[in-house]
Amino acid sequence: DTFGVRKGHVETIHSYTNDQNLLDNFHKKARRGRSAAVNMVITATGAATAVPKIIPSLKDKLTANAVRVPTPNASLAILNLELTAPATLEAINDSIRVASISGDLVNQIHYSIDEELVSNDVVGNDCCSVYDTHASIGCQDGSSCILYTWYDNEFGYTKQVIRLAKFVSGVRRMVYY
Repeated sequence: DTFGVRKGHVETIHSYTNDQNLLDNFHKKARRGRSAAVNMVITATGAATAVPKIIPSLKDKLTANAVRVPTPNASLAILNLELTAPATLEAINDSIRVASISGDLVNQIHYSIDEELVSNDVVGNDCCSVYDTHASIGCQDGSSCILYTWYDNEFGYTKQVIRLAKFVSGVRRMVYY
C-alpha cells in the first residue's frame, strides 16, 4: 500500500509436491512427469490469480510461474515489482519490519536479518512469510524492487489453515510477547 505497484512478476521456487513423479514417467503435463528428485521443473502457479483476491488493487498487474526444485520442504517467492511511488530498499525494508511487529500482520511476517538465510532455516517457521532483508534488492532510481520471501510450505501452510479456521469460528487467544 505504501509504495504502490504498477506491475510485477511473482516467481515461486517451490519444493516438489506429491503430484510429481519421483522417476521419469507419464503425467498429463509432460514437464511434471519428469523426475522431481533430480530436476528443476518450470510449471504454472495460481499466485497471480490468488493474490488479487486478497489485495484487489493488484488485479491484472501480476504474472506468475513456479519452478519446482528437488528439496523436500521450504519455498521461496521472488517478487519483481515496478512501483508507482519511488522508494529506497531501506524504506521498503522498514515498512515491512514495522508491519511484522505491529498491526494486522504480526505473526504473519517474520522479518529476518540473517545474512545467510537458506531454505532449511525456514522449516518449522509458522509465519506465512519470512522476509529476507539481505537478499532483497532495490533499483537505483527507486522505481522497482525485487523482494525475497521464504515460507514453509508444509508446517507453515498448516498453521495458516489453523489460523483461518480460528478466524472463521471466532476463536481468539491472546498472544503475549
